[in-house]
Amino acid sequence: MRPLLCALAGLALLRAAGAFAAAEPFIPSHGDPARATGCDRHMAIHSRLDVLEETVEKTVEHLEAEVKGLLGQLEELAWNLPPGPFSPIPDLLGDGDDHF
Repeated sequence: MRPLLCALAGLALLRAAGAFAAAEPFIPSHGDPARATGCDRHMAIHSRLDVLEETVEKTVEHLEAEVKGLLGQLEELAWNLPPGPFSPIPDLLGDGDDHF
């Protein structure tokens, strides 16, 4: 469960960073060559972050599916467990009364 929470937190951070980047569009400068190199690095970092974000989203989807499957299996196992000493007595007569 902890990896799922970490993945969700990472995804939230990536989405927040994406929302910030969308709020302030990047406008490249065409004048200074040193600035152009910085812009190229900036664009390379953003493309790597896009790949990372896609990977995290796929991982989160996979983990959600795994957790959902595991919860389904646990629920199925819980229904198939034999009654224990503290389990309610089954209603064999079907009248709904729990009187002894």
